[in-house]
Amino acid sequence: MATIIDTGASTATTGSQTLSIPILSPAGNLILAEFGLATVTSGVVLLSASIGFQTTLGVPSVVFTLYRDGQPIFNMGSSGLAILAIQPITIAYMDRTVPAGYHAYSLGVANNSLNILLNAASVTGPVTFSGTSIG
Repeated sequence: MATIIDTGASTATTGSQTLSIPILSPAGNLILAEFGLATVTSGVVLLSASIGFQTTLGVPSVVFTLYRDGQPIFNMGSSGLAILAIQPITIAYMDRTVPAGYHAYSLGVANNSLNILLNAASVTGPVTFSGTSIG
């Protein structure tokens, strides 16, 4: 039987249009949320995130990245919709290769467009990120 070892969460905002944070180029990856979580040998971590992003110019291509201890473990891309349209993003990921110990998890986003001056986007909310360690 599985046992919950630890839980963690980071919530910048739960509402839509409550933020306006420009999404930067890949070199300027923006960390939106982070938390710490204890794990055990042969355990897994269930991660989930909800993010709202809005196209402000062109058709941006953004990449959302989940990190464990500063190293990327999962990427998910999304393209913008019509200008000023808000697009909700939901991420669910099971981290199966977690060593026992205490780990820092974070959620980042970057604009992966070829020309970010003509393809711009921003985070508008919600921004929630949570995890559950199971052993």
